[in-house]
Amino acid sequence: MIHSGSRNLGKQVAEYYNNLAIELNKKWYSEVPPSWELAYLPVDSLEGQAYIREMNYCVEFALANRKVMMERIKYIFETMAHQADLQEQCVFDEMINIIHNYASLENYFGENVWVHRKGATLAREDTIGIIPGSQGTHSYIVQGKGNPESFMSCSHGAGRLMSRSKAKENLVLADEIKLLDDQGIIHGIKGVEDLDEAPSSYKNIDEVMENQKDLVDIVITLQPLAVIKG
Repeated sequence: MIHSGSRNLGKQVAEYYNNLAIELNKKWYSEVPPSWELAYLPVDSLEGQAYIREMNYCVEFALANRKVMMERIKYIFETMAHQADLQEQCVFDEMINIIHNYASLENYFGENVWVHRKGATLAREDTIGIIPGSQGTHSYIVQGKGNPESFMSCSHGAGRLMSRSKAKENLVLADEIKLLDDQGIIHGIKGVEDLDEAPSSYKNIDEVMENQKDLVDIVITLQPLAVIKG
């Protein structure tokens, strides 16, 4: 399971067009108060269309990024399996690609609306997705139920219980290492700076899955064996 996006490129695109929207909203004397931080670009404007194109480019860039990493990791598995004469046991299914920070024009309740999935993924009926837990907990391959009440969406993962900075301040390094070591999980938590991704910084994935059983069905439960953070 690989988790990566467009990295800094997506951030730069988002910030550029958000700042542009703020400036244009001032010129248009928008009725939306600046304190709401909801500056907008009309979809049919040159700026709005440019943003949509560049956002989708970032989505495609992120997919290409993951594909490269996945192919390299598959090559490592195949090489090691061949060396151990276990190549027949090293088999890969088709890739599951699921994205969790994008906007899409969709139709709900008889209207075309823009759905922004941030920390959420598509859960259209029969859509196969992935909901990660943490380094020390289960993750899930799921099948969407197509619930329109959630705009056919489900959670992207367990979700953070505390911010990255709070995790570094409050979690005990030795406890987090022991939590992973006791399960035999190969991990990279070595110092306080790594605590932002420690298991205890995330919500209980089992509770999260229970709370969205009307959105997805669990197809496969994954158990972590090793975690590499780039």
